Amino acid sequence: MTRALRLLLVTLVAVAAVVLQPAGASAAERTVTYTVSTRGAVSGDLGHFTDVARDALTDPRGWSLGGTVAFQQVASGSDFDLVLAAPSVIAAASPGCSAQWSCRVGRSVYINDERWRLGTASWPHGIDTYQRYVINHEVGHWVGIGHTDCPSAGRTAWVMQQQSISLQGCHANVWPVIAEREQAGRLLGVSVAWSAVEQRYRALGQEGGILGAPVDWERRSPDGVGAYQNFARPATIYASPATGAHEIYGAIRGHYGALGYELGLLGYPTTGERGSPDGVGRYQNFARPGTIYFTPATGAHEIYGAIHGHYAALSYELGPLGYPITGERGSPDGVGRYQNFSRSDGASIYFTPRTGAHEVYGPIWSRWGGTGWELGPLGYPVSGVYDAAGGSRTDFEGGYITLDAATGETEVVLE
Repeated sequence: MTRALRLLLVTLVAVAAVVLQPAGASAAERTVTYTVSTRGAVSGDLGHFTDVARDALTDPRGWSLGGTVAFQQVASGSDFDLVLAAPSVIAAASPGCSAQWSCRVGRSVYINDERWRLGTASWPHGIDTYQRYVINHEVGHWVGIGHTDCPSAGRTAWVMQQQSISLQGCHANVWPVIAEREQAGRLLGVSVAWSAVEQRYRALGQEGGILGAPVDWERRSPDGVGAYQNFARPATIYASPATGAHEIYGAIRGHYGALGYELGLLGYPTTGERGSPDGVGRYQNFARPGTIYFTPATGAHEIYGAIHGHYAALSYELGPLGYPITGERGSPDGVGRYQNFSRSDGASIYFTPRTGAHEVYGPIWSRWGGTGWELGPLGYPVSGVYDAAGGSRTDFEGGYITLDAATGETEVVLE
């Protein structure tokens, strides 16, 4: 790896660490010092080894425990020595070590040069993530944590599982899980500064809660703003500084994914999933602002922008329109936007920049449809449905439609 590429990688990891750093994290409660060196004939680059070690040890997802432990490289007199070592050096270090794997012996943390450069057949994510994993694993032994096995197939491996040898049915994982971070805090005598994602997961009951076990590690979102982690339900917790941390799962998560997740038109969640007051539907709010609604009868659909604002003014799903049965769509003339709703005799909200957003529903909606909708002589609605003599009325660009409440008859008036 060239020096330029190494610097780029270091920068990207540093950005990720800033994003994932717990808000308001306090100063370090303990400083741990380490040296970096090589032993024996190694082919790995010491500068790259040093950079990756620093990134792994200072990342808030790792043994820094969100910033309560400060790892500091020193020239000598350290708490432990991090050594990129030839396989023969490791084999001779202790009867419990071998030339094939990395090993911790006392205060010496040996990283096997061959594994460092080549990885292992069991690791599926590339050498960059493997290098961070193996440092976290061996330093975890120095912290005082022993080996673990895969807790159950299909979930995230603990970082202290021997993932270099076998994943045992678990998903490969770079960073210590919550239980390992709790244990490390006790052993090092410090608290843990939980990330926003971790705080939310803990509040939801962790594995025993609605999300199930984690299936990967916390990652930076592609926009560089937030973070997310996936769970077994399937489910995801998203976090950003502006929106906080919120879980998303089920049909609403599926539709959110179809819209591009946090990079799509809704942005990050601003609430978890909630039950509608009528006891029928479910909904979740997002940063745009916007909402995804779901019922078994209507499916999941997003609503946002001016149409969302007008829907809110009509009391959302408890109002005259019911639940959305489509997402927002563009009108055939390329000018307006519309969305349809679940009211049994038909309902829509239409919007254009010149007319604003207005609802049309019931017999007036059907009669307007018979004239060709917005492409017909009436054009777009310029009012909602309102009370008029003997019934109700909706105004359009080219006239109006009235409904006689007694007879159910409608009349189209062109102006």
